[in-house]
Amino acid sequence: MGVITVTPDPFHLVEYDAAVLRGIIEEIAGTLGFPTDIDISLTVDEAIPHPIVATMADIVDGAVDLWCTGGCFEARNKTRAFSEPHARAEITFMLLRARDRLTGGFADAPRDGELSLGERTAWDASAWGRVQRLGHNVHHQKRVYDFRLQHGFTDASDAAFDRLYAADDSTWGAIREICAETGAAERPPSKLPADLLRSGRRH
Repeated sequence: MGVITVTPDPFHLVEYDAAVLRGIIEEIAGTLGFPTDIDISLTVDEAIPHPIVATMADIVDGAVDLWCTGGCFEARNKTRAFSEPHARAEITFMLLRARDRLTGGFADAPRDGELSLGERTAWDASAWGRVQRLGHNVHHQKRVYDFRLQHGFTDASDAAFDRLYAADDSTWGAIREICAETGAAERPPSKLPADLLRSGRRH
């Protein structure tokens, strides 16, 4: 495995351990079949707690660039405390989306900050279905609701979600087709709340 970097190191606002997160990333990346020479960086914005949960997964200069809010790994019954099950599920989710970008089917996909909400929720549905099949606990109904908010509360939208959630893989073309099918492609581009949170904090 290439170099794995976790920022910040050490954490100051939450009870997370960068070494533990590096170990989880290395293990999951190996399980998912990442190239052994690829670098992976994870930036955790520890100042953004649960219930604000957001992630991004990009490929920058050939390396995996992950970002998430601190709430992604936070225990639900104790503020600032680390939850390994949540961390494993969210890291698996981010790495699956990064792997999508590496395998070629998403070569034309914009960076996460440039995706519309419809595109992002469709891609998320595909990734979360795979996360669940890998044995992680996924709040299925929440994923359905998030998808419906962008693609409509219709039978066609629900059928589109089911196809995405059940698929073992997808492509950027398939995501765009889903958005056209549900009408989400006709909506103007919209930014994820995470974009506003992320801007000005990363560098």
